[in-house]
Amino acid sequence: MRMTKWLGALALTATMLSGAALSGGALSTAHAQEIKLRIGHVQSITTPTGQASTLLGTTVKDQTKGAVTVDIFPGAQLGGELEMLSQVRLGSLDMAMLGSGIVAAIEPSFSLTELPYIWKDGPTGWKVLNGPVGEKMLASLEAKGMKGLAFGIWGDRGILLNGPKIEKPEDLKGLKIRVIENPLYVRTVRAYGANAVPMAWPEVYTGLQQKTIDGVETNYHGMDDSKLYEVGKELAVVNHIYTATVYVMNLKKFNAMTPDAQKAIVAGAKAAGALLNQKSADANADAIAKMEKSGVHISRPDLAAFRAATKPVRDYFTTIVGPELMQEVEEAQK
Repeated sequence: MRMTKWLGALALTATMLSGAALSGGALSTAHAQEIKLRIGHVQSITTPTGQASTLLGTTVKDQTKGAVTVDIFPGAQLGGELEMLSQVRLGSLDMAMLGSGIVAAIEPSFSLTELPYIWKDGPTGWKVLNGPVGEKMLASLEAKGMKGLAFGIWGDRGILLNGPKIEKPEDLKGLKIRVIENPLYVRTVRAYGANAVPMAWPEVYTGLQQKTIDGVETNYHGMDDSKLYEVGKELAVVNHIYTATVYVMNLKKFNAMTPDAQKAIVAGAKAAGALLNQKSADANADAIAKMEKSGVHISRPDLAAFRAATKPVRDYFTTIVGPELMQEVEEAQK
């Protein structure tokens, strides 16, 4: 009887030691294989956005030797961007790739990236967002329950309409233009004299088709990806907003990962952001060409009038973003 009890205790101790070894320190393969993260975004898997998220997943898997994997949910399968932003904060979604203007709903400084005509050019904007200014912005998300991982770029935006040809801001007067759910976009469209209609991305095609909206303001490859050229036949290439994107993760989930896993996730997001930036400029140009071939009329207005019309928007949001951050952006672009 004593021998049986001793052998039982020995077996129990061995089991406990084995369990402790699996749960402590760096993730072991046996334990880490159970870790699957989910990332959502609104564009399809074949777009630069989808290609970038695929690279993120591959990088994380490779650097953790399969201990952590990332399942991708493209095409707004998990809802619109505001919905996914809320899900990440709550922890019901691990990660998301969102437009910076959407993130501004909880952290106003992210409106900075979307200010009309704020960037000298695309490469300069990318450089600034990957320097001290961008690091400061990403760090600010921790107070909101999220880990800012990296920036990406969707690039320039224009206006696609099912209505009249656009040559100057006044041509937009009275038109109903869909914008993302962000006050900056609302004010920008209103500066042109149009009526801003905040609307989730999955509803835009039907809105244009049924003429509940007259147009949509977004990046060109987003128009192509959602086939909006089927229901909108006038495109104004105004390039008024240069859209950055942000890879975010629920902060508690990020902090619960091992240092090696955290490093892999950040590396994956940075690689994804760099790929997205690289591909978006060509994708936007290709999308404009494709829409023109599909029968969309392309207008390329003089941008001076559009720049002048949006000056009050830049002035107003300087007070929200913060004069100090704005000054850092201006200095970084010299």
